[in-house]
This record gives sequence, structure tokens and C-alpha cells, in this order.
Amino acid sequence: MKVLLVIPPSTLKERYGDLLEAGAVYPSMGLAFIAAVALENGHEVMVIDAEADQLDYDAIKSRVVAFQPQVVGFQTFCANLARCRKVASIVKSLNPDIQIVFGGVQATLFPEEQLRDSPVDIVVIGEGEIAFSELLSCIESGGKLADVEGIAIINESGEFVVTQRPPLISSLDDLPFPALHLFPMDKYHSSAQLKGSNTQLLFTSRGCPFNCSYCSGDLIFGKTFRYRSPAKVIADIRYMMESFGVDSIQFYDETFTVNRDRVLALCDALINADLSIPWACFTRVDLVDEDLLSQMRQAGCYQIFFGVETGVDRLLKLIRKGTTLDQARKTFKVCRKLGIETVASFMLTLPTETREDTEQSIRFGLELDPDYVYWLTFVPYPGNELSDLARESGTIINDDPTTYNVFNEIVYLPEGRNEKEIRKTIARAYRRFYLRPRYMVRQVRKLLQLPPKKAFILIKGGLRTLLKKEV
Repeated sequence: MKVLLVIPPSTLKERYGDLLEAGAVYPSMGLAFIAAVALENGHEVMVIDAEADQLDYDAIKSRVVAFQPQVVGFQTFCANLARCRKVASIVKSLNPDIQIVFGGVQATLFPEEQLRDSPVDIVVIGEGEIAFSELLSCIESGGKLADVEGIAIINESGEFVVTQRPPLISSLDDLPFPALHLFPMDKYHSSAQLKGSNTQLLFTSRGCPFNCSYCSGDLIFGKTFRYRSPAKVIADIRYMMESFGVDSIQFYDETFTVNRDRVLALCDALINADLSIPWACFTRVDLVDEDLLSQMRQAGCYQIFFGVETGVDRLLKLIRKGTTLDQARKTFKVCRKLGIETVASFMLTLPTETREDTEQSIRFGLELDPDYVYWLTFVPYPGNELSDLARESGTIINDDPTTYNVFNEIVYLPEGRNEKEIRKTIARAYRRFYLRPRYMVRQVRKLLQLPPKKAFILIKGGLRTLLKKEV
């Protein structure tokens, strides 16, 4: 069976706004796993990454005509849903018998909406590899869709039907390596502050057991935490180095250090394998300690992204982050001592957040003194508890979800706040942080360690952000 997987058109400007220089374009690892499983089961698979290849809709149409797929799949998010629907409509106009399949967060959240309001035949709910594999087998054999676990359909009687979900994949080692050879690997690039001239992302785990009120990640992978064995991760890294010339890794796990013992085992494996490859990761300030960080540093970790979110105790409790300001202070201090770069991300304009709260978060960011900081505004993504509170205690001024992943887009105003004041506050926050003389001297040394192209991009993007006129 011919299976086509599509990433719809988008640009760095549309995704990152004024921070486009710092933005990354990576292959969709979700679709890469789906593609690998389909290949393993004997299907012919093609991937169109219109974002990386900068294809327009006519170019996509031409490739669909040439490939003649029987099934076309999409991974949907809030921001790309409209584009996925547009491509789906083009595909259906070419051949109404082609089966359109939506998966991902947005489809999982609102499956009936996709089935009734767009040219979608089937929605895959949650983790997709097992369900999509069984779905392809069912379509190929002419079986009953209602017998496939983990999907939603509109049946012949016009009824909306959701089948029982299959169990989550207990052993991630059972999954084949993502089918990256189907993607335009020469078109991808990492965030500019990351080391290496060819940095690629790699998932070593799935799931997050925490209960932050702004997150919907558990809808796909549940609140379990599952991970690939150290041996498998090492094999994955070797394959990427040998096949694609990868010289740096960004582990893209939601929370890399949930299981301390497994991180220690992975670090031991990295050290013993003598790969000498630098890597970065994402985690929480309460899930690391000096001994663990020291081992990570020895194994090649040079940068960690922390979602600090806010410098206000009341707001930390509101979003159920489960961390404290003192934990953040301690962690950033230890990272600095060990020579691990830090990235601190803040969500400003949370529901009920006052001007004084915002100023306190900015001061806290200055106090932590990370290597990089992001002052982002809260976005009320549909499907989580904090978004419901936002609608009760403020105003959503932008109802266009296609802009919801643009870093400088203001979507929500807490009660008593206005857009002009927020934009000025954020612009000043960036200047207060990045134009400190001590910081600038420190960063010059770090820029010299980056590939020249990345250093230039960082400087260019920084100047645009810092010198942008307040409105």
C-alpha cells in the first residue's frame, strides 16, 4: 500500500516571529516513527516536508499526483491544523477515494470536529504507531474500521465512533529507528545557540508524570515515563553520525531526567562509547542535583533548557509546576559551577498575573543569570485546565490558532492588562538582560565556540530583537 505523510507549508517567520534567527527546523520525529513502522510492515512510504523544502500547495499537489497514494496522513497541532486541512482538501479533489488520516494533539483533542468539518476519513487517537499500523492493514484487507483500536470515525449511519485505545508501547526499544532517510535531512537546522554544524534531535523517552495545568502532553503519551535502553540510544546516535553526519544532539524528551538512574546509566554508556558528541536536553529544576549534573557534563551535556515559567510563588502554585524559586536558584548556580549552559524560559501574562508579578518574574530571570532567556507570553491552547481559567479571568484577543506558536504573538490579556504595555515590558526585559556589560563579555567567549554561521545568526537576531522600536 502507498502511504504519504505530509507536513504542510510554513515559514520560520510564521513560527518564530521576530525570533526567527534563533528558530529551528527539525524533521517530525512523530511522523518518522510512523513511517518506520509502516515500512517495517511492507508498505511503500513517501514523506513531503513542505516546511523544510519550502513547497507551496501547487508543488505538494504535483507530488501527490506523481506518487498516487492510497492513504495520506498528517500530524496535527493547533497552529498547523488549517494548513493540514487545506492539503487534505487538495488530495481529496484529486481522488476522493484516498483515505485521509489525522493524528496528533489537535486531532486527539477534537476528533469529531475533524471528521465532520474537514475532509478527514479517520482520526488516530493518542500514541499512533500501533493504531496506524493496524489501520493500514485493515484498509488493505478491506476489513471493518470499527475493529481497529485507537481511532475515531463516522460510521455508515452517520454516528461518531471512538474505538478503545490500544495499550501504550511498553518497550520503546521495540520501535525501529525513525525513518529519517525519507526526510530532506540537508534542509534541517537547529536553534542558533546550539553547538555543532549539524545538530539533530533525538527522543530517548516518552511521557511526563507531572501535572502542570498548562500542558496537554499526557493526551498522547499518558502520564507514564517510558524510555529506550542506553544501548539503543547509543546505536541511534551512531546511526545518525554515520548516515547523516550529525555532530551534535539535542535530546528532545519532554523531561529528560525524570528517571535519575536511567540518566546515569545512559551517561555511563555515552562515556564508554567514546562518541565525543556534545548534547543538550530539557528538564525541570527539581529533577537534577550536583552529582547527576556532573555526570551529565562528563558525558557531553553542555546546555540544559529549564521551563522556569515564573518568578512568583503564587503563580507557580497556580500552574501546578511543583517547583520552587529556591530550587531554580540552586540548580542554575550548580550548572554555572560545572560549566553547563542554561536556558531559562518564562511564561509571562499568566491568568491573574499583574504588572507587579511580571516585573518580579523579570527580576528573577536576571537573578538566575542564565546563558539565554526567553520571555514568552502565555497562550491558552485548547484542551487544558489553565486555558479554561484564562477565559474566566482575562481576554483572549486573538482567536487565530495558526499564530499560536509564534514566539512574540500576544494572544491573551490578563484582567487589567493591555497589549501595548505587555509588548513594552517584554522588549525592555530583553534589553535589561542581554545588554548587561558583564553578560555581553561572557557571551563573546561563547560565540567564539559556535560555528561562524550560527554566531552570525545569533548576533543578527539579537540586534533585531534588542533594537526593535517599542510600539
